[in-house]
Amino acid sequence: MLKRLAQDTSGVAIVEFAFTLPVLLLLYMGGCCLSDMIACNRKVTVATRSLVDLVSRTMSPTVVYNDPTTANAKSYLSASAVVLSPYKLDVATEQISLLRVCDASHAYVVWTQAQTQNADGSTVANATPDQVEGTLPTSEAQSANTVVSIPTNMITSTMIPTSPDGSNVCGNLAPGNSNKTQVGTAGGWLYRGKITYNFTPVISFIPLQNTTLAKTIYMVPRLY
Repeated sequence: MLKRLAQDTSGVAIVEFAFTLPVLLLLYMGGCCLSDMIACNRKVTVATRSLVDLVSRTMSPTVVYNDPTTANAKSYLSASAVVLSPYKLDVATEQISLLRVCDASHAYVVWTQAQTQNADGSTVANATPDQVEGTLPTSEAQSANTVVSIPTNMITSTMIPTSPDGSNVCGNLAPGNSNKTQVGTAGGWLYRGKITYNFTPVISFIPLQNTTLAKTIYMVPRLY
């Protein structure tokens, strides 16, 4: 009887399948969630590009500079959020900033605006930007944290301002010196769009964790 039992292979396949089924299910569900995260990341990229493209085409940097307190990009921020659909919008933050180049790797933050919204985008709320805007064109000293780093491959020599004394414009925070060009009063313009999205896998027990997807895109304005 033991010999017959050792030679009996009927039912082996179902036993092997039972052992491998949990692994196969984990691989399948993990692959689905990973594909969903990649698709969401692509949506974030497309939405960010849409935001900065819309603003750079329609908002004049000189108009924003002359009166930054009245500049409003709410409609563009909301439009970029819609691009994220069908993903939930209440875990996304959209931001747009106007920068003025002060050297080959830094720029002055002229103006910035950020917002969030509810899940379907019908209600929006202001959010705290990750950049600090300056107070120009008011004639006063500027804060050093209004100068931020920018990608060097975005800058051409014609965009970089120079001071009469040859000093770096990024460090000239105070007005009233005829030998120095105050930061933010000269140099080329850049619009910076950024969207962050807190991605949560649909299936909670797989190894993928909550991930913050973020994309930042710079564009030169079309209007002046």
